[in-house]
Amino acid sequence: MAKLTCTVHGDQANALIHYWTEQHRREAEARQWFMAAMALGCLLETFLYSYFIIWSGDDDNDPMKDEQIPDNLVLNDLLDAAKQADLLAPGKFKDEFGDHAVQDVVHELRLLRNNIHAGVALRKGFDPAKFTKKDYMRLRKIFAAAWDNFERYWL
Repeated sequence: MAKLTCTVHGDQANALIHYWTEQHRREAEARQWFMAAMALGCLLETFLYSYFIIWSGDDDNDPMKDEQIPDNLVLNDLLDAAKQADLLAPGKFKDEFGDHAVQDVVHELRLLRNNIHAGVALRKGFDPAKFTKKDYMRLRKIFAAAWDNFERYWL
């Protein structure tokens, strides 16, 4: 996975990337599909924070130029910024309905991850116990397509 260096937040980001990668592996091995998908959403958010906060606009990797992490920055904002920066545009996700731009389907990870909030899950009638391996595999493929774009652009 990614190894971020030369930044104030780099060590923290590396630790989070490692944690969520390992957590995803553990949950998938345990066949805990909802929690494995949650870990993918958290990993996606960590990558995007790393790109926009740690690496953006700093060609020399100067730790003094690291941006502060805003309190109100959320995954939706990061995905919108990734779309504007064309980080996800070239990637394609294929399913039974055809090809989709990754930037159009990656929000599925965000929407799933929002179900960790009881109010969201209750409003939507979401039951994590009914989240299936098939549901997880779709999100895993979306994540893989997004990851392919990250590798192309900044790893």
